[in-house]
Amino acid sequence: MATDETADLQGQEDSTRKTSKRPIFLALALCLIGLGIGYFSVSNGLLPIGSMQPAPNLSKESSPERPDVAFIPIPTLIVSLPAGAEHDHLRFSGQIEVPSEFKEDVEFLMPRIQDFMNGYLRALSAEDIEGEGALFRIRLHLFRRIIMVIGLGKANGLLITEFILK
Repeated sequence: MATDETADLQGQEDSTRKTSKRPIFLALALCLIGLGIGYFSVSNGLLPIGSMQPAPNLSKESSPERPDVAFIPIPTLIVSLPAGAEHDHLRFSGQIEVPSEFKEDVEFLMPRIQDFMNGYLRALSAEDIEGEGALFRIRLHLFRRIIMVIGLGKANGLLITEFILK
């Protein structure tokens, strides 16, 4: 009787081993079919990825035109940090990216821009300056204040070139 039970168990194990290989072969076959279809689609241009065209020649004659922008430097601001901060001072400088046609307008308004920026930076708490993601938030708020001073559409962005906590 014991031999019959062991024979039945061995028969069940053999049948499970045989059926367990079927999904692997099926998955392998589907993978190969998918690779073949993908290769065919890309090589015939049906999918725009991986085009077989040579890279464009990037010589001076064929280089794309530079955008018509100017970068106006913001004089360095040094701000005392509030009590409880790990650092004593913040040294900040940056540049404003503007369309070339508005360069003179923005340069004329630079003292007002500095005043707005200085007031904002001094109003920040230690956590606002030293916290995670602080530089990103500060850049957004400063850029919004620059837009308030010079007007909408006259600035493309604020580039922070120096943000040093001492």
